[in-house]
Amino acid sequence: MGVVIAGKNYETFAEKYASLLGYELVDIQTKIFPDGEYYVRIKKPELISGNKVVIINTMYPRQNDSLLETLMLIDAARRSGAKDIVVIIPYLAYARQDKVFLEGEPVTASIVVKMIRTIGANALVVVDIHSVKTLEDFNGKTLNILVSDELVEKALSILNDPIVIAPDKGALHRARYAAERHGLEYDYLIKKRDRITGEISMMPKELRIDGRDIVIIDDIISTGGTIANATRILRSHGARKIVVAATHGLFIGNAFEKIRSAGVEKIYVANTLGITHKEPLIETVDVSEKVVTEMRNNNII
Repeated sequence: MGVVIAGKNYETFAEKYASLLGYELVDIQTKIFPDGEYYVRIKKPELISGNKVVIINTMYPRQNDSLLETLMLIDAARRSGAKDIVVIIPYLAYARQDKVFLEGEPVTASIVVKMIRTIGANALVVVDIHSVKTLEDFNGKTLNILVSDELVEKALSILNDPIVIAPDKGALHRARYAAERHGLEYDYLIKKRDRITGEISMMPKELRIDGRDIVIIDDIISTGGTIANATRILRSHGARKIVVAATHGLFIGNAFEKIRSAGVEKIYVANTLGITHKEPLIETVDVSEKVVTEMRNNNII
């Protein structure tokens, strides 16, 4: 038998995951002490002993609280006698700081995965992590699940034979993954400098997009600047209809306004965060079935 335990950020989807896995869902108790410290307890610890435990939590919003809660749940499960602990983190906080950019910085992505492993997780599952190289620091079984194909599948209902575009080379593997599964063309934007004027412009590396529908693929939308800029560039090259498929939709500040004003007609995001968007521009895609399927295919469960 297996058990599913969900952190507060992701409890909305806990029942679905438990059903897909065929595991029992065990609730937790939480509270905040008067001094601001956090308390968590697994309500039926007797169900943990000798069983596989799946702990699922996402780390946005309230990244620090969610990280601490996840670590506490791992420790509680281990102390309750869990046979095996699999941790699913659909959105891993601090993952964008995956190397030292300026001297004196920490590598926070490495810190987070090392803590999860050290506290007691046997396996770590993430959805579209910023850099898969980060998972090497876990020093155990890991799985990164790309879901751009699921998002593009939704986009196909309103597009005609689109080109899948990555806003830069770093996102190309996501575009390739989705495009190959749907038999679509794909490309990425590159910077070009005019040798005479020195002016910098951006354009697709190989494909002509004039009169074509476009799906822009990325992992995270934060302030919306990257997507808005890519959209304006694609519009200037004659793109017809443009939609966005981004795994994690944070949408900080006036991100929606930026993206809408640039000419995006629809945004598809995965249900990887602990927030619900009421913005009409957004459609959230449930990727829980794919996550569980990939876990089974890779012998995580």
